[in-house]
Amino acid sequence: MTTNKVTIIVAHYGLDRKITEQECMSALSPDTKTKVIFIDFEAGNAKLSELYDLSFDNLALSQQRKFVDILKPVLDAHPDASIAYFGFTPIPLSFHLGYLVGNTHPYIIYQFHHTKNEWYQETDKPSIDYQFSIKPLLLPNEIQKGKGDVSIRIATSFNIDRQATYEVVPNPENEFDLSLETPNVDSLFNQVHIGDVVNSFQEILNAYANKLSDREKIHLFIASSSGLPFALGTRINPNIYPYIQTYQFSRNETPKYKEAILVTKEVDNRVVLSEGDRILAKEIRDKWQEQLENTLKPFIKTISGRPTDNWLQMVCASDDEYNKVSKHFRHPWTSVTDINKTSLKHDRIDTETTDVEDGFEYIEKSNTWLLDDGFLFGLSKRLITKTDTDIMQAARLFFFHEALHYSKEGHRLTREVANGIGQFPKVIEEADYQADVWGLLTEYKYCSVYEGGRLKKGLKSFFCDAIETAVETMWSFVDTGNELNIIQVRSMNRFLNWYWQWVLIENIDGPGTLEEIVMILLDKPVIEFAGAQMELRGYRTYYKLNAKNYNNYQLAAFTRNKVFRFSPNLIQDITDGFKNLNGEKIKTGLKSFQVTIG
Repeated sequence: MTTNKVTIIVAHYGLDRKITEQECMSALSPDTKTKVIFIDFEAGNAKLSELYDLSFDNLALSQQRKFVDILKPVLDAHPDASIAYFGFTPIPLSFHLGYLVGNTHPYIIYQFHHTKNEWYQETDKPSIDYQFSIKPLLLPNEIQKGKGDVSIRIATSFNIDRQATYEVVPNPENEFDLSLETPNVDSLFNQVHIGDVVNSFQEILNAYANKLSDREKIHLFIASSSGLPFALGTRINPNIYPYIQTYQFSRNETPKYKEAILVTKEVDNRVVLSEGDRILAKEIRDKWQEQLENTLKPFIKTISGRPTDNWLQMVCASDDEYNKVSKHFRHPWTSVTDINKTSLKHDRIDTETTDVEDGFEYIEKSNTWLLDDGFLFGLSKRLITKTDTDIMQAARLFFFHEALHYSKEGHRLTREVANGIGQFPKVIEEADYQADVWGLLTEYKYCSVYEGGRLKKGLKSFFCDAIETAVETMWSFVDTGNELNIIQVRSMNRFLNWYWQWVLIENIDGPGTLEEIVMILLDKPVIEFAGAQMELRGYRTYYKLNAKNYNNYQLAAFTRNKVFRFSPNLIQDITDGFKNLNGEKIKTGLKSFQVTIG
């Protein structure tokens, strides 16, 4: 008997094997072939030997974007459809996609038989006498209070060595083992057994929610075929289970388990763009390309034509101006390259590419910039509320900053070096600050050549406005339209550095001179925030901003050869400013700190 119900095939592959529509259709039962929608969902192209070292953070973001673009609209348009899941991906990606899909559509898990090399919905037992049996679960009977982590081990293909999990989670407050009496790679030979494992997982989740609600994070270790993790992921409600850390396994590595994707409710807070939003983003991208060709490249040629000894002399209007500021010019600033030695004079923007992981990408071999619609629209949305900023200046500051990063004569922060650079926050903080300062002073030179009107209000006003534009560009990368509950320590430090400098520049008497500005900019502030709960995600460290105990919050600064450490009167303004992406509040809190220092 056939049915008119829609079947959505999700061909989810991330290993070095593509799943074709033909092989999926061949595996479907006749009653599900009436109306089929095929989704080609590529999530990478890795070999088995490469899985342990994959950048799962980036893969998760890419998968999130692809889900929003190609799968979620189909699911929303067909709420009564069923899913036929064909999975050939690393376990963390399979679980993550299941989480994104949620428990909204019925599904059938098709699995790839490891010896027959074909997909099946139901198959034979591993052996004639094989008995599928889940070991009894040991669940808590009473409510348990207190912070701590929970480990869950799910073993259907192979047993999981407890000691291997202790290498990464040495002291879990609670442990649960969901395992079979006889694990086997073909143990899940029908949908009933898959459902049994998923229901047992739900029992553990219910125990966590009802008896262990104080626990902070679930650590999930899975040894199974790739279809099961998708089914498990559909049971995750981010409001009840806010932090679930998945792991990638390798028997040849130490430790054998490595953190992969942290499934959190924050991951899902990505802005979905309307057609009008994308039209605006295209207009901005076209204008940025026009500016790059018509003014930035001629600007580089113009200022490079004057003989100079270094980049700072190049941005000064005259030798007299340079002589005044050069007394503050010392190592490492003296060895920074000039703009003529960057690739910016050869670069172009790809005006056709609209979706780019992490907001932007630079293709070195073609000197091409790829800019994401979400980045451009988000930046425009923030700048439109700031009367003293504009999106064309944001473009220049962005390209100046990144040009120094990518230059072989500059920071050499190529794609290969940048991958995973978040695990070195001190290094990237220094590089970011140097590129920011270099970009701001280059923007000063640009405006003195092309947009002199910006300088008429005085240099103090000009640099405050330019810093505001640069910082709003930084905010656009984390602005999802929602309150910010967590922020990378590296990102907070960068914001604090620049709001600190903004306040110092604002405090200059009169309109300000270039010497006064340079003296501030070339002296990188040393300022840190402490007191908020911290969390390690992958290689990145975050502050949690949702804690209510403001009494623990402090700032420390090293300035004027002295260490200052205390809680400013308006410390809550700083944390509230970060939560609400509101720079004015952060400035207010920092002003109260600077006033106390004197």
